[in-house]
Amino acid sequence: MDVRERGGTPTAQSRVSKFAEKADRPSLRLGELAVVTLAIATLAVALQLKSHCYAADLSEDEASHYVSGLAIHDYLLSSLGSSPIAFIKSFHGHYPLIGIGHWGPLYYFVEAVWMLVFSTSLASVLALSATVTTATALGIYLLARRSAGRGPAFASACIFVMAPLVVSGTSDVMLDIPIALLCLGAMYAYALYVETGRARHSVIFGLAASAAMLIKGNAACLALLPPLAILFARRFDLLKKPSFWLPLPIAAVLVGPWYVLTYGQVAAGFRYQWSWQYVVTAVTSNSAILISSVGPVVLAAAVLGIHTAIARAWTHRPAPLQSVACGLLAAVWIFQSIVPAAIQDRYLAPLLPPLLILAADGIGRAAIWLKQRFENRVQGAEIGVSLLLLLSVIPFAATVPVKPTLGFMIAAPEVWHRLPPDNHAVLAVSNGAGEGAAIAALAMYDPRRPSLFVVRGSRLLGGGGYNNADYRPRFDTVEQVMAAIDDYAIPLVLFHPDFPHSSPWLHTTQVADAAHLAAPRWAEILRVPSIDSEIRLYRIHGNDDQRLDAKRLMALSAPKALSAP
Repeated sequence: MDVRERGGTPTAQSRVSKFAEKADRPSLRLGELAVVTLAIATLAVALQLKSHCYAADLSEDEASHYVSGLAIHDYLLSSLGSSPIAFIKSFHGHYPLIGIGHWGPLYYFVEAVWMLVFSTSLASVLALSATVTTATALGIYLLARRSAGRGPAFASACIFVMAPLVVSGTSDVMLDIPIALLCLGAMYAYALYVETGRARHSVIFGLAASAAMLIKGNAACLALLPPLAILFARRFDLLKKPSFWLPLPIAAVLVGPWYVLTYGQVAAGFRYQWSWQYVVTAVTSNSAILISSVGPVVLAAAVLGIHTAIARAWTHRPAPLQSVACGLLAAVWIFQSIVPAAIQDRYLAPLLPPLLILAADGIGRAAIWLKQRFENRVQGAEIGVSLLLLLSVIPFAATVPVKPTLGFMIAAPEVWHRLPPDNHAVLAVSNGAGEGAAIAALAMYDPRRPSLFVVRGSRLLGGGGYNNADYRPRFDTVEQVMAAIDDYAIPLVLFHPDFPHSSPWLHTTQVADAAHLAAPRWAEILRVPSIDSEIRLYRIHGNDDQRLDAKRLMALSAPKALSAP
């Protein structure tokens, strides 16, 4: 009688077949683990170096992720025991780029602890990104090795590291690869639950899913994993067990309050509206992203692995890991096709680990077919097919662009040598992501953080919604812009006129005109080469000998979500 018909936990005999004949594989030795880890880490760092990220500036969301982690680092280091909300408001007033609220806080605590152990430098946080990518790829290897063997498992791990969206995530300070790692862990925990029916594995899944959702909202796709996994594994008997429902109260307690408080901020960042048209657009776009990330050969292997997993479930030879991998793959795909946050390649990062584990199984099936077809005259079929898949993704990895070096990392230390003694304020003026890059660089090099007030040009001289999506200039004339700068007695202006691939903001042109028209007052004291233009630092005579009005500057840059109504 099948274990599902009895409604009980699997017997010792049934477990032999559950994780896809894992007993047939050689046991994992420490030397093998060390060699594989070193190889994966070396590949990840090599691709980082290829992108020149260690010499580049932080841009867009990653600048906010860095400053958010930096704020928690400084709180733990200097203000532990005081009000965290008050500290965050003050820190944001100095460096207005904190993203806590739009994103969950958990990974920022990981960043902060990492910074405490190592440093707050750019190299340190990029090493954290490489570590997370290595850990995720190692997880793929360890799980795929159970059923597919060393060769296909290693190929899948390397393909993950080389996928363009992963290379970008490894070269940035972003949240998507950490989400992929936690989703992989949650998937494994749920596979153990499907295999054993034990409550502890359901609890571990609930904790892992909650942790992922406290990093970023797209981890809510894990809510779809249990029903989809049950469907693919055909373990409907688990629906009758109280342990099946345990993740619900765990997530409700740990995550529910945070999502209720912050949904407004998150929804404000949605680039689309809930609609059927969005679903059509998302499916079409995400399909193209997936093909460009791993290529048709890997996708074909994954389809073969999916077919194998489904066939095993229907013939009562279930492989829980593969069935739950199918569930996670479907969960991510459905979530990213329905929730209208945005369509970006990095949002599919959690989909890659289950897809590549299934691709490793597909490699194994292809190798078995080749051996049967040629009556075992084909030697090393697994290695050959694995190498074919690995070679098929190299052209995709080779197209990863070099990160831009804007020059803010060079300019930021120089700003400190030119600050007036009683007026530590600077206006950062750039288009789009250049503004965030400037704030992150200035925060990184602040020797007495937070001691510098960085005023966003888009806050003082412009306005709009989330990410200034509805940007509009505040002033009509150059004279009004100059008056606003004088009103806050800002002594330094860090100016970068043309950030590539960003929409132009009118106030950047107005500031350039002000520097030209008021040349006697605007003294250029630093020029740093940058792509497409130059970064310039201006000292405004008349403001440089005035005292800082900290209260007004704090009110100007206060976080809107934490400000009093």
